[in-house]
Amino acid sequence: MNFTKRVIFLLIVCLNISTISFAQTDDVDFDQQNTEELAEEEWEDDDEIQVVDVESVENQNIVDQVYAYVDVVQDISQQEEGVVSWALYSDVSGFVAYAPNKERDIFLLKRYDVIKGYDEEESKNYIYIKEYIFNKNQAWDFIYERIYDNEGKLKYFVRRYNTYNSGCAEVAFEESEYFYNPNGDLVKKTYQIYDSQNNPLDIDNCYMDREVYDKYMLLQDFLRTNPLPLEE
Repeated sequence: MNFTKRVIFLLIVCLNISTISFAQTDDVDFDQQNTEELAEEEWEDDDEIQVVDVESVENQNIVDQVYAYVDVVQDISQQEEGVVSWALYSDVSGFVAYAPNKERDIFLLKRYDVIKGYDEEESKNYIYIKEYIFNKNQAWDFIYERIYDNEGKLKYFVRRYNTYNSGCAEVAFEESEYFYNPNGDLVKKTYQIYDSQNNPLDIDNCYMDREVYDKYMLLQDFLRTNPLPLEE
């Protein structure tokens, strides 16, 4: 091949390579844009991230009452007495009393903290149940909190979730709160997503898993699936 032909050949090869490179770059940008749009569409119909604001004074009173219960629960949780804990292990059947134990905790599937409260203004009892679901590393993946009134109706439900696989933070946390009136109607719903420093995150930039769970609007339905020995 003479010098002139060699130059022409090299120019053709370079032009072809440039065309391929530009085409690949365009494809990557297109795919990236599509991925972002799909992520936004995915969350549009996601009930977990929806927010419902209080619309009446009556409903606000319900929310305030629940928060008063939560304050009492938090105070009791910090004390040594007043909390009864049960556990479900993979190596035994049925629920047993829980106490922290590294050797036993490798078999831990679920833990339940139970607090029985009393509303002095209403002269009624209520019950708080905190359910932890653990992974194989003995760390919690999900926490569900429930408060049932004296009639066994759900007043308050919380879902908490954490993951190292969100893609938007080293650890990402989700928290949703649900508030219900005595008829079982939702009167308020909150949603937060944040990192380990409590900095808010953008859900559109995160991958957060969605599990199947039941809020259990009635205590009897919850106990039918989770037969805790509450009377002990």
